Amino acid sequence: MNNYSLGYVRKGRKNWRAILSWQDGEGNQHKASADTGIRCYPDTKDPGTGKVTRRDTRGKGAAEDFLKGWRDRRVREEERASEVIGSTTTLYSYAEDVIREKAARQAIAPTTAEGYRGCLRHLLGTELASTPVRDVTPAQIRDWEQTLFDDGLSPLTVSHIHVFAKMVLTVARRSGDVVSNPFDLVQAPKRPRKPINSLDAAGVRKLNGLVTEGDMGPLFMAVRLALMTGMREGEICALRWQDIDREARQIRVTHGLKKVSGGFMMGTPKSKSSTRTIPYGDALADILGARLRTMHEKREVLDLDWDEGLYVIGSAQTGGWKSPAVLGRQWWMFARTFGLVGTQGVPPRFHDLRHTFATMAIASGVDVKTVSDLLGHANASMTLDVYADALADSKRAGMEVMDGVLSAV
Repeated sequence: MNNYSLGYVRKGRKNWRAILSWQDGEGNQHKASADTGIRCYPDTKDPGTGKVTRRDTRGKGAAEDFLKGWRDRRVREEERASEVIGSTTTLYSYAEDVIREKAARQAIAPTTAEGYRGCLRHLLGTELASTPVRDVTPAQIRDWEQTLFDDGLSPLTVSHIHVFAKMVLTVARRSGDVVSNPFDLVQAPKRPRKPINSLDAAGVRKLNGLVTEGDMGPLFMAVRLALMTGMREGEICALRWQDIDREARQIRVTHGLKKVSGGFMMGTPKSKSSTRTIPYGDALADILGARLRTMHEKREVLDLDWDEGLYVIGSAQTGGWKSPAVLGRQWWMFARTFGLVGTQGVPPRFHDLRHTFATMAIASGVDVKTVSDLLGHANASMTLDVYADALADSKRAGMEVMDGVLSAV
C-alpha cells in the first residue's frame, strides 16, 4: 500500500489545482496534480499600504475538499485492489501452478516446461519462495537475484530465471491475483552477447572440399542442409522426404526433435514462426538427389520398399531418426579432425553452420526480413540482435561501395 500525505492546493492560471503526494512501498516519493475545476481569483495588493487582500478563501476551501476526496478515493481503490483472490498463495506454489496449467493445455512445449522447472529450483528454499505472491517487493527480487550471482550463476542464467519469474507475476496480475507486477520495477540482468563462431568464406570453401556430393551419408547431408538452408539441428533430424517438394524445390519445416529428460521427442518446431517453407536451388537439389539415390540403393539391397516417410538423415534400414546429440558429436569429431576453425578461433558447433548461413546471406546483400523468415525467427528485430556484427560489416561494405559511386560522379 502507498502512504499518502495530506497534500496541498495552489492557484493555477484559471482554476485551483490539487497536489497529491505519497510514498510507495520502496520508499520512493511520488507526486501528482489535478485540476479541481474550481475557479480561482488573484489576490489584490493595496499600492499605498502594501496590504494583500485574499479574495478567494471560499474557493480554496472547496479545492481542499476536492483534494481530500481525491486522496480518499485512491486509498479505497488500493484497499479494494489488495483484497485479491489467491493473494496468500506463496510465490513458489503459484509458480508451480502456472507451469502445470500451461503444460496441461499445451501452451508451452515440454522443453519449455522443463526449463521453467529448472528456473523454479533456484527459488526453492529462499525467503522469496515462501512470500505470498501479493507481498513480493522489488527489493526482495533484487536481493534474491544477487544471491544467485553470489552462488556463481552467470548473467545469462540469472536473466533466464528473471524472465521466468516475471512471467509468473504477469500471469498473477492478469488473473487479478496481484495489483501490479513488482518485476516491472527491477531491471533484468544484461545478457552478454556471445560472439558468433561462424565459418568465414575460407572456412566454407574448406568444408565444401571435404563434404563431397559422392558421399552423401547422414552427416554430410545434415551439414549441407544446415549450411545451405539455415535449418536447426532438431529440424534437420526430423526432416522426412515427404516434407520436401522436389518439383517445387521447397522444404516444409513442420517438426523438430526436442530434448527432454532421458532423450529427445518429436514435436512441433521451436516456435510458431519456425513452421516455415524454405525454397532451394540447383546445388541443393543435386545434393538431395544424391542422398535420395544412396538411400534407395540401400533399401533395394535389403529388399525393402521405398517410403516417403523415411527421415532424410535417418537410417535407410530401420527408418529411425538420427538423434541431434549423436549428430552433434559426429560433427564435433569431424570439425576437430579436419581442423575447421570458426571466426572465434575455435572449432564451430553444428549450430554454427546455421550462423554461417545467416552471416553469409547478410554479407551477400539478402535483406534482414528475408533472412529472418528463412531462419524462422519471430521477427526481424531478433535477427538484427543476433547478427548485429554481421550487419555492421555489411553496412560498412555498403558505404564503401557508395563512397566509390558518389565520389566518381
